[in-house]
Amino acid sequence: MPKLSAEALKSRIAALQQQLAAAEKNKAPAIKKVQALMKKLGVTLADLTGATGAQPSPKGKKSAGTIPVKYRDDAGNTWTGRGKTPRWLVEAEKAGKNRESFKI
Repeated sequence: MPKLSAEALKSRIAALQQQLAAAEKNKAPAIKKVQALMKKLGVTLADLTGATGAQPSPKGKKSAGTIPVKYRDDAGNTWTGRGKTPRWLVEAEKAGKNRESFKI
């Protein structure tokens, strides 16, 4: 990307600030439309976020809750058995220890 002069940068900043202001100006009417539609349909914020007020899970996935620990070493390191094998367990296996010896 070529280097721009200070004046060119200031001009670009001013243009971007105008675009931002226009976008913000369009936001308020959109919010009013959404609020009116929610009122018409009887939808509340609690309906959108869940009864607990928690945000919905990404891609509609439901939380499985806490996953129990399956492996633990003498130093207190733990692993659930899911995801990438932790460094402490990889090193222990390289040292000749069996993964099953860490199973809880």
